[in-house]
Amino acid sequence: MVRLVSFDVWNTLMDINIMLENLGKALSYLLNIPEKDAMGKVLEAREEIKRIRKARASNPSKALEESQKLLANKLEVDVEIVRRAAALATLSVDERIVLSKVPETLKRLNGRYIVITTGNVMFWPSSYTRLLMEKFGLAEHITRQFYSDEIGTYKPMKEAFLKPLKHFKVSPADAIHIGDTKAEDFEGALKAGLYACWINPNAKKVERIHEQGFVVRGASDILEVLQWLEHGPQE
Repeated sequence: MVRLVSFDVWNTLMDINIMLENLGKALSYLLNIPEKDAMGKVLEAREEIKRIRKARASNPSKALEESQKLLANKLEVDVEIVRRAAALATLSVDERIVLSKVPETLKRLNGRYIVITTGNVMFWPSSYTRLLMEKFGLAEHITRQFYSDEIGTYKPMKEAFLKPLKHFKVSPADAIHIGDTKAEDFEGALKAGLYACWINPNAKKVERIHEQGFVVRGASDILEVLQWLEHGPQE
């Protein structure tokens, strides 16, 4: 029986594209370069970091520092510029960053389950993500937040999923994780022994695609998945 529900943050609860666009604008402002050039470097660095992490080729305890330095190197600037841009990007975010139906979904889960976040960090520290979670009222429905720069490991590593479970003394078989990245969130959670939901915006409906895995359309579909696990598929 599922006792704990774990959410990825970016592109699950909040829109990463808005944050990245703000980061690009901030870099454009600080460096006096075209916004499209700054944004191109951000996206290029992001894809490279994802490849590195998928290959387990970076130091988990220095994931944030390494990501910031990689972007700084691509821009040929001091890493302080990247850190300033991340701060400016966070300050300029508005409520559009919260994805559809997320607040209502968290409210319905709160009190019935242990609800946590299990998130990676890249160009900004988890403290900035925490600020946004508070600013837009999401944190009040979360039992505890876990981020890679705080726990010293990142998804898809097993420990990124198991450390939060150990904190609550919950077995992987009694937990489910939902996120938008197939390799990091879905496959990572399955390998750690959890149930898993992969958010695919192109999905037509909730489908079971693995003994312990589902494809869903968005975070709110976790409610249907939990119903499925408790009572079987709904007609």
